[in-house]
Amino acid sequence: MGKYVSQIDKPTPAQMLALAVGVNSALQGETANTGVLQVAAGQTEVTVQDARCRAGRLALLIPMDAAAAAVDWWLADMTRNSMTFEFSSAPGACRFGWVLMGDGNIKE
Repeated sequence: MGKYVSQIDKPTPAQMLALAVGVNSALQGETANTGVLQVAAGQTEVTVQDARCRAGRLALLIPMDAAAAAVDWWLADMTRNSMTFEFSSAPGACRFGWVLMGDGNIKE
């Protein structure tokens, strides 16, 4: 997994190598924009607190068990540092993976 590259005003060989590793990792899909979400039985909404959230980004849930697969959901809100998903009915306890996409500049 690549790491963040220091932002300095003069390139160095080490910085150029770190930049190449980061770009290659991103091109291979290693973008560190995922997480896991536990939903308690009876919840009709759940909020994820994450610094990568911001208005204009998109988010998806990936069911990780049968209970999660049976639930209808939507992204109800995305703001700086949090996103909220709502469910059409309160599920039993279930588990989702989530992924963030986009740069936050979606125009409607």
